[in-house]
Amino acid sequence: MGGIIGALWVAHHFRLGAAATAASLLPSLASSFLSWVTFRSGAERAAEQSLEEIAEHLSQAVQNQWETEVQVRRVNDPHPMAVKWRAAPDDLVEAWPLLLATAGDWPGELGSAPEGWASSPAGLEGSGAEITRVFAERVPTQRLLVLGAPGAGKTVLLSRLVLGLLHRRSMSVAGPHTNAVPVLFPLATWNPARQDLHAWMAERLASDYPTLADPAPTRYGQIDRARALLGRRLILPVLDGFDEIPTPLRTTALSAINEALPMGHPVVLSSRVGEYRDVLHPRSGLPVKLAGAAGIELRPLDAEDVAAYLRRDAGTRGHAADRWGPVAVQLGSATPVGEALRTPLMLFLARAIYNPRPGEGSHDLPHPAELCDISRFPTRVAVERHLFSAFIPAAYRSHPRYPCRWTPQQAQRTFVFLARYLHRVHNSTPDLAWWKLRRAVQRSIPAMVTQAMCLFLSVAFTAIFLIIPLDADSRIWARAGFALIVGSVLGVLTGIVLALPGWLAFDEQPRRPASGLRWAPRWPGAAIAVAATALLVAPAGLPLASAATVGLGLYIAFGLGVTSADTTMTVGPMALWSRDRRVFWTLTLGVTASAGLGPWILLVLSGANAAGQAAALASALWLGLTIAFTRTAWGPFSAARLHLASRHRIPRSLMAFLADAHQHRGVLRQVGAVYQLRHIDLQRHLARAADGD
Repeated sequence: MGGIIGALWVAHHFRLGAAATAASLLPSLASSFLSWVTFRSGAERAAEQSLEEIAEHLSQAVQNQWETEVQVRRVNDPHPMAVKWRAAPDDLVEAWPLLLATAGDWPGELGSAPEGWASSPAGLEGSGAEITRVFAERVPTQRLLVLGAPGAGKTVLLSRLVLGLLHRRSMSVAGPHTNAVPVLFPLATWNPARQDLHAWMAERLASDYPTLADPAPTRYGQIDRARALLGRRLILPVLDGFDEIPTPLRTTALSAINEALPMGHPVVLSSRVGEYRDVLHPRSGLPVKLAGAAGIELRPLDAEDVAAYLRRDAGTRGHAADRWGPVAVQLGSATPVGEALRTPLMLFLARAIYNPRPGEGSHDLPHPAELCDISRFPTRVAVERHLFSAFIPAAYRSHPRYPCRWTPQQAQRTFVFLARYLHRVHNSTPDLAWWKLRRAVQRSIPAMVTQAMCLFLSVAFTAIFLIIPLDADSRIWARAGFALIVGSVLGVLTGIVLALPGWLAFDEQPRRPASGLRWAPRWPGAAIAVAATALLVAPAGLPLASAATVGLGLYIAFGLGVTSADTTMTVGPMALWSRDRRVFWTLTLGVTASAGLGPWILLVLSGANAAGQAAALASALWLGLTIAFTRTAWGPFSAARLHLASRHRIPRSLMAFLADAHQHRGVLRQVGAVYQLRHIDLQRHLARAADGD
């Protein structure tokens, strides 16, 4: 509105005609439209929410996320495989009398001693959905250590715990910390030597639920919503994968957890048994354990349950179910296949490889009896490696219900590349964030584009100067030399300027995805607008109104910013990608309209030729693309994707490939805003395959 009033005042003061007045109003009208769109998309966020309301929205998002993920992972298909557990070894947890005494000494409601508290570690035993009751009612301190072998089902169990706690929260079950929202944090992305736990959890919350990066209510100070929720203990941390932290950092990590989450703060921590024991019994240094924590250890699956599960998944009766007969005989024994098929992960891989899916026959599938061949698979590790290797080809085999656009070979090549990329570029993190993919190409794309653009423009300018001589009497060799020198210099300079968006976009820190536009004027935009106005006013005979039009358009162009996504909406990589792409093109068109339409109409009214008009619009479009590339994530991602696809590393439609791998193939899982391979051991297997191991 201020831009419109200013343009009208300039038109009235300088007595401009109707056409010039319309040209002056165009940038302001463009900004008004963008402001209206921004207001419409963010009006609900204008009112300040309380932390309790923010936590409630977060709980809905977390619940939607994990309910969808449980369905996609086929946890309940054909029926839930109940994971059983027993009390953890005494040397890994606190003594039970100490836990009871510690919890009883806490002030307030924490100091009450409910009858539901277990009287001994044996009272923690259970299976399946009992994990919620064990944590919330039987553990006096509500600090729980979940231990298990690789692939034993720790993450699935924690997801059931998160959903169970969210259900209790929605039912307002009485008890301490009932308002806290359980959130699962994969510890593999945390470096305790560089970042404390609270800062890392806040960063993770802001990444998975982008609105939590917005400022908190003013009464909590100058912090974002994620830090405010953590500070008010409205987040219950469920820390998954302690063993995925690099070995030299585990002692530091556990000490940092105890410091950031002291006694009285509920917490859940999962780990493999051996890796956690090494921290408690180090070869040198002081031992560290999770303070005030009870513990459970997941048990291997029962042979009878495994056999029944595999047969039922194959159809209970008939040829497909009977194929598991040779394997069933060896389940629970010391044979390689008997030792391998004792965890939910190996069970999932085996059913995906050897069992038919709905609408699919078993005649063309490999026979599970091959797992009993000791000459091919002499050890448990050999069986597991075979299952890892055969999983992706099995997931991408032809199926009438889920037709696949990619061959097994294409899928294998893509996942091998992605696993290697995560291993080498991101220090083996499991998080596959699409907006960080541009780090796979480093600066190669801007360099290649700059070189190609400089070469093309140099040739073009040289040809122009050869065709249009400066002096009719000049000799041909002089004209050729001039064209070669000037054309090359202008081509290189222009190529560097036009390639600037790529260099700015491929900086060291990838931007987070955006979901909308906002008005955020900054002093560089004002400085550029004033400088442009001064340069345009300087030539004799140019009206002040024309310069003001260009300056105002540039100010509007540089004043457009981006906003984060809404936590209450569905959180996921595809949703964030789609919104960020929409913001990219909206920002490009908005900047182009603000900075280009006014000058273009002025050129038309002044009788400028078509080349000048085209140059004005092209310059505005270049400015729009530059700003969009540097303020969103979709532009750099798309450039990296096309570059990698041209080298046959990934599919051209990468996001569709990843979504299909998650929803229909079971190769990927979704954690907040990122994808992960089904299991960290699958990622390591693929990374070793990439390295030729």
